[in-house]
Amino acid sequence: MVPYHIRQYQDSDHKRVVDVFTKGMEEYIPSTFRHMLMLPRTLLLLLGVPLALVLVSGSWILAVICIFFLLLLLRLLARQPWKEYVAKCLQTDMVDITKSYLNVH
Repeated sequence: MVPYHIRQYQDSDHKRVVDVFTKGMEEYIPSTFRHMLMLPRTLLLLLGVPLALVLVSGSWILAVICIFFLLLLLRLLARQPWKEYVAKCLQTDMVDITKSYLNVH
């Protein structure tokens, strides 16, 4: 195994740390989206709305387009809480990482 050394955080690392934190939180978005797709309400929405459109308008193309836009909306809804969390963290404890995380008590 290659020897390694973990050095102490420095203020010059702030941009990299924020980038790693942001990308790490964004990794939760696809799993949140998949979870939302398995919820009974979501399945009912994805089946019910296009079916209602077919019954009302008689257009299958409109139903397919509707499913596409519903999936896009769900993707945006899955993304929103994580983006808000990152924004909140960047405004609070990630502003001064040394003070928030590295103080010796």
